[in-house]
Amino acid sequence: MARLILVFFVLLAAVAPVRAEAVPDLMRGEAIVTGRDNPEERARGVRLALTQVLVKVCGDDRVAEHPQLPRHLANAEALVRQIEYEDRKKGVQISDEQGTRDRSYHLRVDFDPDQVHAILDALGFHSWRADRPRLLVVLSVSDDRGQFVVGTEAERGVGQRETLALDAHRRGLVLVIPKMDRVEALALSHREVAEAHGGALGALAMSYEADAVLAGTMSMTGAGYWSTDWTLMADGMPERWHVPATTFDRAIAVGLGETARVLSAGQ
Repeated sequence: MARLILVFFVLLAAVAPVRAEAVPDLMRGEAIVTGRDNPEERARGVRLALTQVLVKVCGDDRVAEHPQLPRHLANAEALVRQIEYEDRKKGVQISDEQGTRDRSYHLRVDFDPDQVHAILDALGFHSWRADRPRLLVVLSVSDDRGQFVVGTEAERGVGQRETLALDAHRRGLVLVIPKMDRVEALALSHREVAEAHGGALGALAMSYEADAVLAGTMSMTGAGYWSTDWTLMADGMPERWHVPATTFDRAIAVGLGETARVLSAGQ
């Protein structure tokens, strides 16, 4: 087992040092708001957007629960550099009151970088550099229909794939999901993902030019929830954690949240 893990890290090290990618729009947060002319609703959206930016910039979602954060959020609108609205129902004809005053919008907000970094410093969090490692996520799922690995070309696992992409974006992670076409599916076994070692997993990391790999196994319980085990392979020995029975989106959030904290702490 130890030898196989060593082989994996040797393979990973062969590509890892030069593959980091700059994360775009780190200072941009989003929220859904109702109406464009309600100052209170706009202020609420700006606070949500700033919280999202703080999480992305530091890579640690615990900043959102810091007891001193509300004091800084109270001044969130003073940090705004640019703001824009996008009608969630653009192209749909306005025909009633619901379509005017109560119409919902995507609110996108760009914040002042210096002020964002200053808030993080005040709360005791460090800013993660924008040039971040490419993270390959290999998630093997077991349900009542059998086993499969989530992939961009896989027929199954659409919900897990979309959740991975959305949650990674919220955390500022450079996410890579394997295709899991016929060739990759035949080469990679559920056992290899579960044990997080071996040549096939290392070869997959090399082919996607990954700096780090997050391997996970997600199994459906008798009650219809998901029990999940994660292993992060980056610099040094593997980091492992277990997420007991919960929804798959929560299990993914825990996995990516822990991963972001580990990766950001090393940079």
